[in-house]
Amino acid sequence: MFYQSSIKKKKILLLTAVFFLFSGFMACNGEQQREQMEEEDTVESEEEIAKAVPKAQMTAGARLFLLCQACHNLKEGEPNKVGPNLHGIFGRKAGSVADFNNYSEGMKASGIVWDEDHLREWLTKPTDYIKGTTMAFIGIQDKEKQDLLIAYLKEETK
Repeated sequence: MFYQSSIKKKKILLLTAVFFLFSGFMACNGEQQREQMEEEDTVESEEEIAKAVPKAQMTAGARLFLLCQACHNLKEGEPNKVGPNLHGIFGRKAGSVADFNNYSEGMKASGIVWDEDHLREWLTKPTDYIKGTTMAFIGIQDKEKQDLLIAYLKEETK
């Protein structure tokens, strides 16, 4: 009986030693693997973030355009709605879409050529920027939202 008890104790001690050795090895190896994974994740994350930010901005711009889409289309060949199609707006003279006949006199006489600065002013408060406009839109005062919408329009109206 003493012999069996001694063998069990030795087995337990041996298993305990193996367990601790294995645990120590795994802990050291695991720490190295964790550090390596963090370095790889950082590189991937920075690259992914660089790709994801413009996509997120475009998505935010598209959501902001929901305020405009009841009255405006963006793509070439799409029909005018209550307002003109905005395709090609950058560099175009205000009030000049040939097949849109509902421009206000103020818009037609404004002399504006649409660029980012004019569009930003327009988006801030259309009725103050061009007197007599018929566009029923309260505006977007938040500059960050304006940036997002303008970036979206630049891409989508090419």
